[in-house]
Amino acid sequence: MKRWMRIWALALAIGLMAGLPLVARPVAAHEHVTVGEYEFIVGWSEEPAVAGAKNSLDLGIEHHDPNGTTSWVVGVASNLTATLSIGPASVAKALEPQFGRDGWYTFDVIPTREGIYSVRVMGTLGSTAVDIKVDLDQVIPASDLEFPVTDPTPSDLEGLIAAANASLAIASIIAVTGLAVGGTGIIVAWGLTRKSRKTS
Repeated sequence: MKRWMRIWALALAIGLMAGLPLVARPVAAHEHVTVGEYEFIVGWSEEPAVAGAKNSLDLGIEHHDPNGTTSWVVGVASNLTATLSIGPASVAKALEPQFGRDGWYTFDVIPTREGIYSVRVMGTLGSTAVDIKVDLDQVIPASDLEFPVTDPTPSDLEGLIAAANASLAIASIIAVTGLAVGGTGIIVAWGLTRKSRKTS
């Protein structure tokens, strides 16, 4: 009887451990920003974020009550706007509630370039105005994880295309120069031939 109880307890413990990833997701690389009584937890859903791979924003909003208790803020997706940017490029994204995670919001995106992306969240929560900008964890090139062969990155392809275009431009200049020189030679030869005929 005791043996069966030990087996049952072990199975229960394994089941609880296996279910933990479904209850809580890692937020080690997330930033925490406080605005009034609200705490914003911001990061990528998939970390590390990889260029060319689908990812999404992971945004949690928690309310800190004056009595010291906290609660997740639900139903405010339409109160806030989010803008994702890298360098001069930016795009506005609509926030949506995450399934099964009260107080967490998201939008899908495929980051096509490695580097640091920023997300700006604006709007209002009750009487609190919100305007925060957070740098997300760096997006790494897919080559950092690819195996056994790494594919060229978009930047690599752009470099190859630029080099090919430069080679074509040089070839065109050489061809035009060759035609010009050849045409000049023909004209000179024709002129010399006429002169030779007149003197003979």
